[in-house]
Amino acid sequence: MDVTNFSSQPHWRHCYRNICTDNFVERKHSFPSPFTTSFKTHSRTKKITMSSEVVFNLEYLTRLEESARTLESTPQQRSEMMFKAQREVDAYLEQLSLDHPTGWVIPPKETQGQDKLVQPGQYQVQSGPNQVQSGPDRAQSGPDRVQSGPDQVQSGPDQVQSGPDQVQSGPDQVQSGRGPHETEPLPIQENGVSIDEVLRDFSRIGNEMEREGHPGHMAYVPGNSTAPAAIGDFLAASFNPYSLNVASCRRAVKMQQMIVQWVGRLFGYPSACAGNLTSGGTVATMVAMTTARDHKVPRSKDYSRSVLYLSELTHDGVAKCLSTLGMREAVVRKVPVDDKYRMDVNILRKFIENDVQNNLLPFLVVATTGTTDVGSVDPVPAIRAVATQYNMWLHVDACYGGFFVLCNSAKHLFEGVETADSIAVDPHKGLYAPFGTGLVLVRNGTLLRNSNTRQHGNYMQDQLTNPEDWNPEDLTFEQSAHFRAPRVLLPLQLYGVATFRDALQEKLELAKYLYLRLKGQAHIQVVEPVLSTVLFRIPGVSDNTNRALLREITTDGRFFITTTTVKGVLYLRVIIFCYRTHRQDVDVFINKVKDAVVKMELPEVEFCHAG
Repeated sequence: MDVTNFSSQPHWRHCYRNICTDNFVERKHSFPSPFTTSFKTHSRTKKITMSSEVVFNLEYLTRLEESARTLESTPQQRSEMMFKAQREVDAYLEQLSLDHPTGWVIPPKETQGQDKLVQPGQYQVQSGPNQVQSGPDRAQSGPDRVQSGPDQVQSGPDQVQSGPDQVQSGPDQVQSGRGPHETEPLPIQENGVSIDEVLRDFSRIGNEMEREGHPGHMAYVPGNSTAPAAIGDFLAASFNPYSLNVASCRRAVKMQQMIVQWVGRLFGYPSACAGNLTSGGTVATMVAMTTARDHKVPRSKDYSRSVLYLSELTHDGVAKCLSTLGMREAVVRKVPVDDKYRMDVNILRKFIENDVQNNLLPFLVVATTGTTDVGSVDPVPAIRAVATQYNMWLHVDACYGGFFVLCNSAKHLFEGVETADSIAVDPHKGLYAPFGTGLVLVRNGTLLRNSNTRQHGNYMQDQLTNPEDWNPEDLTFEQSAHFRAPRVLLPLQLYGVATFRDALQEKLELAKYLYLRLKGQAHIQVVEPVLSTVLFRIPGVSDNTNRALLREITTDGRFFITTTTVKGVLYLRVIIFCYRTHRQDVDVFINKVKDAVVKMELPEVEFCHAG
């Protein structure tokens, strides 16, 4: 018997409804040819037999239902879980203070509740149940970095690495294996455990992570998240709409489109622009680059002679996208920067002219408004002129600096961005959304749609569609994506744009304040900031001496900064971006720098600032 066809008959559907009731009554039906089947019940086993081919066990189905209903939480259960989870969140957020003894990621030398001093590079256990932490030089890992302590050990062709679980600890040490106090997460088991045990295990993450919301976290581009953003994620996960198609949830689509259009207006884009919320800046860039590829290099046989132009300070995620796009063979030109750390447009033009003469195909140039290393802004109008001359796509990476466009003092830095063909910007940076929130904009929305339009499978053939609807699933390669809009929209609705503008303007002012204070210090060379990133160093000494200064500043765990190398010069790099960082925190940092320099007993010579 073809059970699939049999189950499609109306008689079978009616009988199945009867079978699934609590009080099953044996029924007999006459089925149209070729189905002539009777039902029998067996009182001992409560099985239903259909012509000896299909056996239905009601007791088994009942047991499955009882277990499955565990997933259907009651209001009381949800309240209890939320209350306990909020208690863990509050305990963690209390630690995000410069005065808290646990520091930006790990306790300082004097561990709370212990008298023993712990030297850098050693592991230590914080007092309290199940709280395990590594020392001040604990290992740090991520998709773009493998580093150890203030004095970074970076992976590379000349570095020693050992095993997938490699741990690097201390300023000069490379160790393999896990630290003695590291623990595995609670395992996935056949049977569940209590919410208390789950939360107790999860809360350990706060003791084994970079606390990027800490006011002393001034490294990389720290991520932050607000309470309304967390509530937005909770609501998104609870309602759980399919948010990429109007037919599934028009309001969810409209919420996303509202955000995209608002950001487009910030940069001066026309209403014909289109875009999408993505998992981050790299994916936003990849969506934009895909559109550029399809529009400028439609034939794959030309990929190997296509040329992408970046500055030497362009984020590494841009070039990474080429492999994902199937353009690994494309040529990448890194254009040097000028003395203001901006792409040198004259050299860019020379590169392009030379490539054209060699029968190459310049198709894409990337300008950056807020380089990660320095915070510098490329001259977008001049780059636009070159791109237009050579029929190239201009993409603007505004992932770090983009939302400073809200600030009146910084608007001039974004001149010309409105002419770019595409923009990538990160709400999980400038709008303080949780990690995993990027946004892509394409000036001509039709081009974006042409590169991503979904061709529905037969199983969706009955879905009502309207060609006038611009579904998010037709504007990105993602389909079953998280409903990201609430994590961005709720904070904006609750606090208003003015609050975010003031928070970002405060960071610009604090960077200027830090620059001016360091500029007046002996032995310090400091680069004038464009946005909220400040570079400084001790000139005339070795890189190791500057790394020693870094260690002295960060050793007690109150501040986390790193180094970067720009145009061959090593600098200590400070980025002021966390919304919890305020003037009193910067004052403490300045005093740390002054004390560290004094402790190094350098000659009594004053150095002027650079820039």
